[in-house]
Amino acid sequence: MEKIKVLIDCDTGIDDIVALSYALKTDRLEVLGVTTVCGNLPVDITTYNTLNALELMGRTEIPLAKGAATPLERPLWDAAYIHGSNGLGGYEFAHKTEKQPEPQPAHEFIYSVLMAQPEPITIIALAPLTNIALLLKQHPDALTKIQRIVFMGGSLRTGNPTPVATFNVLADPEAAKYVIATKVPFVMCSLDCTRGSFLTYDDLDKVAALHNPVADMVRTVTGFYIQTTKAENTVDGQKKGIDIHDLCTVMYVTHPELFEGEHYFADVETKGELTTGFTLVDFENNLKKPPEDKTVLFLKKVDREKYVEYFLKVLARYGA
Repeated sequence: MEKIKVLIDCDTGIDDIVALSYALKTDRLEVLGVTTVCGNLPVDITTYNTLNALELMGRTEIPLAKGAATPLERPLWDAAYIHGSNGLGGYEFAHKTEKQPEPQPAHEFIYSVLMAQPEPITIIALAPLTNIALLLKQHPDALTKIQRIVFMGGSLRTGNPTPVATFNVLADPEAAKYVIATKVPFVMCSLDCTRGSFLTYDDLDKVAALHNPVADMVRTVTGFYIQTTKAENTVDGQKKGIDIHDLCTVMYVTHPELFEGEHYFADVETKGELTTGFTLVDFENNLKKPPEDKTVLFLKKVDREKYVEYFLKVLARYGA
């Protein structure tokens, strides 16, 4: 199978680093570069975490570019209350990397990679869309070089951290609104989908049993994540495990057959008193938009059992 060429844009906190552990070891992706942005934590911290993740996972040959330090129009509102002050629940890397970011800012780095490729490529966006918005604002010709953006965020019926908004949209709603409005092919890996992709406590025991450095890291950071996301970790009052939203997003790129979704028109609320960051998804076609405006593939469901199986197989390779 030919590998899928991707760029990964992230704000490395806990679910990002778990997603990277899969993305950097699966044989289905060719990662052309990684970029960082403010989001879960300030960009200096997300960059430090990502550089050291590349070291831990044996992929220091992959270039990394540091991105935006603030959202397009708002002050940074981070998620340290979920991910801890260092973004990884206090996990410390045993060996600090000497790898440094590329000299270009992230949006310029993404542009250079896109333009160097003969065919359009996929951008996996695990973070607020600030870098991607800057790219498309400054280089609109990049649109023709993006096959699709696969984004972790958005929802139809639920929110996080507000009742209606997901973090990666709420952190920079102007960026999300701008990117979606460009009509770039856009996959929304929504909370409606990711909350069905949880790892159970038995699954996490299987991760721990792998006993390799990356699996040990995954088990450590998820242990912290369980404590800070308790409200998400129950169904009808029963413990279920933990949602790893960003892992689900990467898994769509490697195994789209596990997912169910449909195309809709979508937009983002940026001025609501109670609803800023809400992703409007025209689920019932109330707006009567033409087909060419229905550019968002909204993912609704995932085959959780297969998803977990594929993740564990890839994570086991770090011990091979």
